[in-house]
Amino acid sequence: MLRDDINNALKEAMKAKDERKIATLRLVNSTFKNADIEARASGKTLSDADLLPVLQKMIKQRQESKELYEKGGRPELAQQEGEEIAIITAYL
Repeated sequence: MLRDDINNALKEAMKAKDERKIATLRLVNSTFKNADIEARASGKTLSDADLLPVLQKMIKQRQESKELYEKGGRPELAQQEGEEIAIITAYL
């Protein structure tokens, strides 16, 4: 369900040519695939509930990056991280 929602949103973003959303959703899909590979090593398949912590970790990473960019005087990069946070948060 969560994967389907993200893939559908990716298709819509491609149609709308929303580059930030496309890049972010592709990154989410890539992160999910990496998590699947790690889980397969232990013989487990990931459900939507298992993927939520992955999204939360991605948000936390972006919040930390945003703070660093703000402290470093890079508002354009901080804004970019904020946009990615908003896109990922929509799927929690």
